[in-house]
Amino acid sequence: MQTNLPVSIVLNRRIITHWNAGSTFLPRARNGDYRASSAGYNFGQSIILVVNPRFHFMLETCANIFQAVTGPGETGWSGSVYTSPGVRWAFNLRRGLQIVPGVAMPIGIGPGAGERGVFLYLSFEHPFGEVE
Repeated sequence: MQTNLPVSIVLNRRIITHWNAGSTFLPRARNGDYRASSAGYNFGQSIILVVNPRFHFMLETCANIFQAVTGPGETGWSGSVYTSPGVRWAFNLRRGLQIVPGVAMPIGIGPGAGERGVFLYLSFEHPFGEVE
């Protein structure tokens, strides 16, 4: 079972923020032969800088706190925090389809300090209704 609450706030025409908070519950999580109920929480925040309508700089941060099964009916808590500077851009096609690729670099903070990665993003945004 998982739930998330998203909120977006437009600060001005060039700066937009997105926030989300959620939780997950697994009634029968498993680690090898062991089972236990497991819970987790996630939090995210991003700041989008609109350079122009088709190009954005982004800074996203996410935190996850979760239980892992450690023994029969037992769990232990752990967590992770990452910040990801990135960019995304858009290609607008004739019939309203927008293709949005992006790239970000997740960087570990706290317990994950020193961890780095590459996050590639590709979205196909279809129009709703008729397009003139």
